[in-house]
Amino acid sequence: MRKATDIPLQRESHKYLDERTLGFLKHLSFSARGAVDGAYTGKHKSLLKGHSQEFTDYREYMPGDDIRKIDWKVYGRTDRYVIKLCEQETVMTCYLLVDCSASMAFGGSWHEKFFGPQDVSKYDYACYLSAALSYLLLKQGDRVSLTLFGSDIEQHLPAGSTFSHLNEILHALDVQKVHHKTCTSKVLQQASSLLKRRGILIVISDLLDDPEALFGVLDMYLHRSFEIVLFHVLHKHELELPNLPNANFIDSESGEKLTSVPDDIRQAYGRELQHYIDTIMSMAEVRRIDYELMSTETPYPAALQGYMERRRRRCGFS
Repeated sequence: MRKATDIPLQRESHKYLDERTLGFLKHLSFSARGAVDGAYTGKHKSLLKGHSQEFTDYREYMPGDDIRKIDWKVYGRTDRYVIKLCEQETVMTCYLLVDCSASMAFGGSWHEKFFGPQDVSKYDYACYLSAALSYLLLKQGDRVSLTLFGSDIEQHLPAGSTFSHLNEILHALDVQKVHHKTCTSKVLQQASSLLKRRGILIVISDLLDDPEALFGVLDMYLHRSFEIVLFHVLHKHELELPNLPNANFIDSESGEKLTSVPDDIRQAYGRELQHYIDTIMSMAEVRRIDYELMSTETPYPAALQGYMERRRRRCGFS
């Protein structure tokens, strides 16, 4: 008989989620900061009153689940591994909004001749984070939605909780083209009608937008009692200019060019960038929005684990 832990993803491999990552994610969890809405049982404190501990639903087994929670009677009848949900808690809905605008293409294969074959683009880094978070959330029985965006919404997958839904998310990340300009605030307004049930909104982007416009729209989600997480992804050579004798700086979204000597502008550039980061960080802090600055130089498993540990401490978990 095939072991439950041998159940593979639909394809032999996905670009953004492999067996090594699955092993790393096995011991991580993602909990809501407060009580959440939910129509099904799960692992988070519920806003609903009068929940009983009687059985209400099943979900598919996912690698990393405790095999003791498998309903073997259902397996005997259907040859399917499922987990029985019957705790006095609820399912969380998580909305992933991933930036696929042209600026996210910086680094990686697009700039391999400059930065080397091991370099990771901002978009690839965002996809690795999205794939890991999707797996982690679905593994613990939550629902995940994916929205890919540039200047408009490129693709939207409504929230789902099945193993096949994970494969749909991974496929969407695999095939998405990086193009168009960034307009995060506009897209957040467009998405408001799609994200109907309050939950956790996770935006993964280089946040090249006007902070006032961005947080003006995020305030709308806060008013609807969403929890918000901002993953601010920047390339290592955006955070610190490379050591080159001269360089052509090309705006990937407008095509504008500027030729300069990096050493001549390094200090002024660093001050402006830090001011921008500090502005976003302070605007997030006063709103109790989780803000995480992530460099593509930091391996994404380490960055994600660091965020999870800090989140658990903020949420009051041991």
